[in-house]
Amino acid sequence: MQNIVGLVIVICSLLFAVSAAVMAWRLKQRLDQATVEVQMAKFRWEERRKAYQEVITLLEDAITATSKNRDYQFDELFNQLSPKLHLQASEKVNSNFVEVCLLLENWAALKHDVERKQHELAQNPDRHTELNIILTRERRELSDAYQNFQQKFHELGALMRKELS
Repeated sequence: MQNIVGLVIVICSLLFAVSAAVMAWRLKQRLDQATVEVQMAKFRWEERRKAYQEVITLLEDAITATSKNRDYQFDELFNQLSPKLHLQASEKVNSNFVEVCLLLENWAALKHDVERKQHELAQNPDRHTELNIILTRERRELSDAYQNFQQKFHELGALMRKELS
């Protein structure tokens, strides 16, 4: 009988030791998995931050170039940033980015038209009144387009900051 009690104690101790080892191993696996998930989330956040920073930088470059009457390749801007944003950003940021690009391109085209009209006005003083009326209307459209673009650009920046916070 004493042998059986001793054997039961040894078996129970062995089962307890094995179960403790299994529990420790499973806990370590969960900890490792959680660590990997945190690292991946941090990596994705950093990649998104870099993509958003690049978007804002390149859009500001396009604004500067347009303001200084330099040609800017809006197609290249869109083609360069769209794939990055498609992979990194939310659908809302993607749609706002497309809208901002279209508004920027529209503003640049209107700015070019106004400058062309100003040049035409300088070369045709006999059509001064007619061209001045057209120029005034186009300047108003240009101002409205710029304000609309700026508003959407700031909304895009705010949305990006909100997603990163």
